Amino acid sequence: MADVLAFIAALRDVHPDMARYGLNGGCFRVYLLLKQAFPDAEPWYDSAHVLTKIGDQFYDIRGQVEPVSIGEVPYMRMDPLCFNRAYGWDQPALNTDQQGVRHG
Repeated sequence: MADVLAFIAALRDVHPDMARYGLNGGCFRVYLLLKQAFPDAEPWYDSAHVLTKIGDQFYDIRGQVEPVSIGEVPYMRMDPLCFNRAYGWDQPALNTDQQGVRHG
């Protein structure tokens, strides 16, 4: 677990907006990065956010988290058939400020 948390901390340090990005449209990409470093990583989704399960623990850009859904759908392991659609999630992220104004 310490290796996973160190990796996530290093990822957050890459850019000042990385934490915001990982919680606003970039959560699946955070999973993809974790999957590169931790091959047993699995994506779990609740219709609003992707968590990464490694071993018995869940993670996102914030670190270790509990899989508590904010919506009506509980977290479930993502079906690989959904992966291509995950890349199409068009959420404002690094190129958008807090008011939704696009930059670039």
